[in-house]
Amino acid sequence: MFPGKRWSSARSIAALFVLATGVPLATLFWLGWRVWEQDRALEDQQIRQRVERAADIAVAALERAVAASEKRLAAGIEDWPQGAVVVSWHAQAVRVRPAERVAYLPVSPSLPRLPDAPFAAAESLEFRKSDFTGAAARYSELAHSRDPAVRAGALLRLARSLRSAGRLAEALPAYAPLLSVDGLAFEGVPVSLVARHARCAVMEALNRTSALREEARVLAADFERSRWALTRAVSELYAADAARWGAAPSPKHAERELLAEAVTALWQGLPASGPDASGREWKNIGEENVAVLWRRSGGGVLALVASRQFVAAQWLNAVGGVLQQERVKLAIQEGSGGLPAGAIRRAADTGLPWNVAVASEDPAAERAPFLMRRRLLMAGFGILVLLSLLAGYVIFRAISRELAVARLQSDFVAAVSHEFRTPLTSLRQFTDMLREHCGLSEERRDLCYEAQARATGRLTRLVESLLDFGRMEGGARLYHFQRHDCAQLVRDVVEEFRREPQAASFDIRVTGNGSADIETDAEALGRALWNLLDNAVKYSGENRAIEVAIERRDSEVAISACDHGLGIPAHEQAAIFRKFQRGEEARKRGIQGTGIGLAMVDHIMAAHRGRVELRSEPGRGSTFTLVLPTRKINHGPSRRAGRNQENAPRMNTDEHG
Repeated sequence: MFPGKRWSSARSIAALFVLATGVPLATLFWLGWRVWEQDRALEDQQIRQRVERAADIAVAALERAVAASEKRLAAGIEDWPQGAVVVSWHAQAVRVRPAERVAYLPVSPSLPRLPDAPFAAAESLEFRKSDFTGAAARYSELAHSRDPAVRAGALLRLARSLRSAGRLAEALPAYAPLLSVDGLAFEGVPVSLVARHARCAVMEALNRTSALREEARVLAADFERSRWALTRAVSELYAADAARWGAAPSPKHAERELLAEAVTALWQGLPASGPDASGREWKNIGEENVAVLWRRSGGGVLALVASRQFVAAQWLNAVGGVLQQERVKLAIQEGSGGLPAGAIRRAADTGLPWNVAVASEDPAAERAPFLMRRRLLMAGFGILVLLSLLAGYVIFRAISRELAVARLQSDFVAAVSHEFRTPLTSLRQFTDMLREHCGLSEERRDLCYEAQARATGRLTRLVESLLDFGRMEGGARLYHFQRHDCAQLVRDVVEEFRREPQAASFDIRVTGNGSADIETDAEALGRALWNLLDNAVKYSGENRAIEVAIERRDSEVAISACDHGLGIPAHEQAAIFRKFQRGEEARKRGIQGTGIGLAMVDHIMAAHRGRVELRSEPGRGSTFTLVLPTRKINHGPSRRAGRNQENAPRMNTDEHG
């Protein structure tokens, strides 16, 4: 059957297969899909109804929990679980309870200032005359005043004068009595904070590392318990110095910062003056959120500020039993974007600070009762589809193989025809010359006979190669193994090849130290080497140098043929040892060949318990190496070789064939 007819038959078979199986399969697929969709719609409706009912119950429970907190706030209760503070303000006065849960306040409370008049004379000595000793003496006298404000101001100025005079060690005791003074402010900062910070600075100057670290820890501890009501700027300034002096921040520092920032934002956005009102908010503070319940009345504001941890522990946990009973999970979120799938209850409808999303706790378990029939449906449909695809694949493979075989056979026939045409043409020309020119000289006649002999020899080798390859493929090729000198056998083959016309312009050199006795079929091995040399000549391009090397490798001997021509791409290197396969570059350049040369080499090396190795790069040539064992091969005097015999592994195999 011709290739065109094969292709027409293959297309007919494929068309019949599509008509016979495609239409019923498409109908079955459509019916199955309709049943699937109806079952999914019923399942979704039942689950949605249950989740909607559970959402109503959960939101009602959450509303009760938030309302209970509002009642406690209105009752004036200041003892709240961790994560929440009560804040109130009237005009510019801000009060937070528990105070230690915030790092700072929006505004600091107004404290009595230290008087300046009693220290005028001493400050004149200190600043105008730089008489730090005289000033210190005056301050020391005033430090014994009965007025606490005068006494505190004198001690601060005394310590300052001593530090200016370089008497740092004497300044430390002057600050000590001030550490317990909390009701007075020096330049807007509590006196005790000024004294504690100044002691740390003096210890740093005196290089008292251990004492400084301990003093810094005390300073940080006072910050953590909110001993001083400070603004953010003042708090961060002093806290940074404490950290620089070795005080580690508390693990609760982040929550205190969050609540302080939330109190500040609420104070800035909600004025105390205005009509009576109340509200619930879910405020975004940086990357966190806080809940706010507030009430404004009588010219003041009372609010509860709660972190996410408080919300989870006090409000969401209050509905945990409902969620467990209804087998749902609940999520809260500000805004309307990105809400998870489920029943949505928006803040505008519920009065809660957030949108609430309620979804099934375990969707997979809830859908389990509906899955069995769909699985059976899909299993049956899948089996049908699999069988159809398998049948299609088998048909496709069969058609592909038939087409490939047809193409390879066509190429092989064309290549063999061309190979036969060349010597036949030569024979015909020289025969016509001898017949038509009877008066040729003996010398010219001998040249004609010699050319006819070469053409006849080439035809003989082609026929023998084809017959030999057929016997190899059928497992009928007999090999006669005898001990031969490897180097001598290689040289004989190369010398015979040099006499071929195609090798006349090539420099073929034999090198190496591989002289060794090997057990081989000399004719078969010679044919394998001849094929490699013939390929090297065909694919050398403009380079006319070919090297044949013989090398000993422990218990092996390697015979390599190297050219410097076209080379072989990596993706072709595994395929060219199969029969009828030839390289793409060879077909493009019109280089003739039958496509069985390397396949024959592979057969011969397998029969010798050897292997073929190949190194090649496009544009840099190829090196084929026949690797043979020097040890005795375990077989009788003759051996049949074919595809059913063990093939030795090839390394980096590639060539044109």
